[in-house]
Amino acid sequence: MEFTRSGRLRANGRRRTGWGLAVGAGAIVWAVLANGQGRDSAYLLMALAALGVLTGIRELRRAAHPFSLRVDERGITLVDGGLGWGQIEGVALHYRAADHVDGDDGTTAPPPPHLHVFPTDGAELPGLRASFTGGRRVYDVADAAELDQDLGELIEALTRYAGPRFEGAPHGLRRAVAPGPVTLQTAGFGPLTDAAGFPRAAEVPAVAARTFTARHNSGARLLLALALAVAGTAATIPLFTGHLPWGPEPAAALAPLGATLGWCLSVLSFRRWARPLRLRIGPDGLAVQNFAALEVAIGWDQVVAVTVARRPGVTEKHLWLLLWPVPGHSIDLPHDIADGHRTYPLVELRRLRDSDEVERTARCFAGSRYAEPA
Repeated sequence: MEFTRSGRLRANGRRRTGWGLAVGAGAIVWAVLANGQGRDSAYLLMALAALGVLTGIRELRRAAHPFSLRVDERGITLVDGGLGWGQIEGVALHYRAADHVDGDDGTTAPPPPHLHVFPTDGAELPGLRASFTGGRRVYDVADAAELDQDLGELIEALTRYAGPRFEGAPHGLRRAVAPGPVTLQTAGFGPLTDAAGFPRAAEVPAVAARTFTARHNSGARLLLALALAVAGTAATIPLFTGHLPWGPEPAAALAPLGATLGWCLSVLSFRRWARPLRLRIGPDGLAVQNFAALEVAIGWDQVVAVTVARRPGVTEKHLWLLLWPVPGHSIDLPHDIADGHRTYPLVELRRLRDSDEVERTARCFAGSRYAEPA
């Protein structure tokens, strides 16, 4: 399968150059007609327009440079040369943490990733300069945002031809168990030597699914919030009749504040009580429901790796249930970027009852998908 980038780069270059020229012409007219502070603003706009034109010209020059990425049964090939699969330790879709900005709910998808190729010792990819990340030599082959083809087509080609060399989870993870024959049709943890087939349905233990609930009872909080709301409301009513049957006048002024706070807390507590924290792990996959949120079901066929470990990139030492999805799959949950991979921290174990059983249950049902931290 062949991938190009000239079409998209040329379109982006023309658009940026055209808009830059149009804005620059308008800024020139503004500078001629204006004076004082208005002219200074026009000069600033002219500078921004010039920057846009230069960026567009750069994109057009890159589009004119020959580029071709081919992924097939022989390996990965560029215009200046390529590497056979025997010379490739791993390939990965690398998401940049600096570009990862979550929305209000934390579920905003990151920008398209870069295709990284990790060669074996001594192997060189002509035309590109290698860099080092995590102690590994890597080539940044292509930006998926610049390719004329969709990211899904690139993932399909890598899954088909790279097989277990296609790293769907951080390189440091290792399979806890490896049942079944080696296969080249599934995304792996890392290098070929670590790859093994995922467990088939017959290999999944015949054990009933287990559900873990929140450690703290939110029902008691709801009752306390309702009590505060009712008491505050009852104490507020006399203020409208002009009677103060209790306490001094300054203290009576606190009644509306208590009523407002109580009703707000009641609404929040009711939502948490109606949709409590819950984690279900079973033979079909996982289901996660955070407080006041809808339940999200995740099938094992959507999972590359799952483990119990500390949340990457933070200083806290508490354990989380972490998950890495199959490349191309998105889960409607907040995620982090760890080692260039989208990492989903599903739930913090200390918030669950019987939290010490989560790891054993995950190992039981995840099979070869369960990973040991490095």
